[in-house]
Amino acid sequence: MRILKRIPELACPICKGDLEESECLLCPACGRSYVIHDGIPFLLGDDRGTFAEEIAIQDRVAGEYEEKRYQVAYSRRYHDWWTGRMLAGVNREGRILDNGCGIGVLFKRDFSDRVVGLDISPQMLKRAAKRSDQLVLGNSQELPLKDASFDLVFSRSLLHHLPHPELAVAEMHRVLRPGGEVVLADTHSSLISALPRILARKGERFSGVHRNLTRKVISSWLEPYFQIREVSYFGYLAYPLLGFPDFLDLFKYIPAKPLLETALIFVDEVLSRTPLIRTQSWGIIVKAVKPDLRSNGGTTFRREEAAP
Repeated sequence: MRILKRIPELACPICKGDLEESECLLCPACGRSYVIHDGIPFLLGDDRGTFAEEIAIQDRVAGEYEEKRYQVAYSRRYHDWWTGRMLAGVNREGRILDNGCGIGVLFKRDFSDRVVGLDISPQMLKRAAKRSDQLVLGNSQELPLKDASFDLVFSRSLLHHLPHPELAVAEMHRVLRPGGEVVLADTHSSLISALPRILARKGERFSGVHRNLTRKVISSWLEPYFQIREVSYFGYLAYPLLGFPDFLDLFKYIPAKPLLETALIFVDEVLSRTPLIRTQSWGIIVKAVKPDLRSNGGTTFRREEAAP
């Protein structure tokens, strides 16, 4: 099936014009053309040089993600649990953009036929292509997608990679239909995450823009465009012990893994509900809605902090 049949939401990343398909994708409006590699359209905009370091890093770690992070049983189950937390209570019935899809964690879900995966790393997408043919290489700050074409934007550990996350948030708003939802999870700035992030940035896995994010900063990016519906925290003991065996596999030395794995996730669930302690987490999840201003003078949503 041709690319524009598989992914009708595609647009020129520069002018957002409609594309025509032959051996490449051509934008009649601005005259730009975009290559197709192994069935994946490469729709990077004019800002590609800004992301050269990040692309190189993600290409380098893609194999480790596939072969270890999402293959080691306890790590895979932890990431499935974390993804499930993100998806709880959001509408998954329409078209879904996995913004920064990596090797494609959403493509094993029962709604995968409605998911379009976007990433800036060719090597990540090469691995995601084993699971889906709805993939596009693009820049999250300049999405190659039509206005109001998705019902849900899922963004897992994306914003802290970007030089200008506020542009990515504006783009998520643009491609969502009125009433559409965004759910994002990202690295959280807290007492337990501060020093490890400083040390990690000295390694080869992190570029200079990588950072931990506060709730205040994330909210400041979202609030001009979205009604924030829910903020929750996750990741205390389980996050460093279970989640990243490709980076530091401490859990392999621990006996009775299945029992302890369950216990660690249970403890994390309790801590995420404990006042004062819950904000001292590795991760933060934010769910928000694009207001639908077409009816009743504008839709309003009750702002709340929901327990996971």
